[in-house]
Amino acid sequence: MLRYICMKRLLFTLALLFCTLASVQAAVVNVDLEKMIEIGLKENCDLKIKRMELKAAEKDIKIANRLKNPEIQSNVVIGNVALGNSSQAGVALPIEVLKRGVRKKIAQEEYSIKETELRQAEHNYKLQIMQAYFDILYAKSVYNIQEERLKLFKNLVKITTDKPKYPAYEIDNLKADIQYAQQLIEVNRAKAALLAKQFELNKILNTGKDDVMYDTKEPSLLGHWAFMEIKIPEYEFLENVALQYSYVVKISEKNIDKAEQELTYAKRQRVPDVSVAGGYAWQAHRNAPNDYGGAFVGVNMDLPVLYNFTPEIQKAQIFLERSKAGKKAYEHQLKYELKKDFNTFKYSAENMEYSKKILQDSEKIVKLSTDGYISGKNSYTDLVINENGHQEVLSQYLNAMSRHFYSYLELMQDIGHDILIEEDLL
Repeated sequence: MLRYICMKRLLFTLALLFCTLASVQAAVVNVDLEKMIEIGLKENCDLKIKRMELKAAEKDIKIANRLKNPEIQSNVVIGNVALGNSSQAGVALPIEVLKRGVRKKIAQEEYSIKETELRQAEHNYKLQIMQAYFDILYAKSVYNIQEERLKLFKNLVKITTDKPKYPAYEIDNLKADIQYAQQLIEVNRAKAALLAKQFELNKILNTGKDDVMYDTKEPSLLGHWAFMEIKIPEYEFLENVALQYSYVVKISEKNIDKAEQELTYAKRQRVPDVSVAGGYAWQAHRNAPNDYGGAFVGVNMDLPVLYNFTPEIQKAQIFLERSKAGKKAYEHQLKYELKKDFNTFKYSAENMEYSKKILQDSEKIVKLSTDGYISGKNSYTDLVINENGHQEVLSQYLNAMSRHFYSYLELMQDIGHDILIEEDLL
């Protein structure tokens, strides 16, 4: 009986574990960079929230354009005083003078700012995905290199073991075993780093779906990745594009427009608002069987005498000057930032070509060194030194690619618009 209960509990535990693993397992979907950006722009939860905020800002335009509701007014006199005074009941309509239209324009400018901020967020999000996509390819490249080195050291263990015994035979055997064990550690580290980058990409995508795990279509950077063949125009063209299309510059311009409308609104506060009233009026008479009936009309006006809104006007003027100064300061700094990143990109492209040539020569050295060790012309130490040198060359090549691509992303960040990310404009 006890054995039956234990077996039942074991089966239940295994079934629960299987269901748990099945629920958290995600299907891996390999897509290219263009499709990855498309998925992110469509499914990202943070961008969806920003689009909701834009819809809310659209409602603010209608709120700003609202009319004031009418007011019911009554003035009823009771008792003997009613014999000489009239009672009144009617409606009063408050009217804003020269304010509602300006307030609507302010809301429209605010909506335009939020719309441009959404475009800016989408642009920055594209760059985030591009960086995360590249980081995965970089990590895959490192992992592939470590796997190839593992195969090499495994082969060296076999070669060293199979060679006829010589004075340093035992020492070379131990060295080969140690190198192989150390390389196993490097492979595990590279695998962990790759998984971390893959999880980071899916965190950035933030689609809200747990059943899909997105991954790059390309296996590594060491093959042909077309996006690394980046071409950009001359600096003067880039500067003109940035100053004309940058979302940051456009937001600065819209902030100036909004500040101008706010200054106008502050000045219009001095214009008196009015309230127009009208309705029915009646008066009781001592000798008359019925009340005397009629109508009344009234007008009220609030006068800015005790407070004339000078602080609001001065504050709006300061904000307008600050917006203009902020735009000017940003454009001045942008030119230097563009020059810095343009030259970084330019020289990183040259370094990429040098690194390719060095890598090709290093691969030849490793092949010659391996063949020489097998034939007995070179020592095991010489082979390991050449292999380690090749590993360093590979790392330098990947770092050159990384700096080149990162400098491109920084340049696109400075330009602040998608116009140069589009393939037909590169």
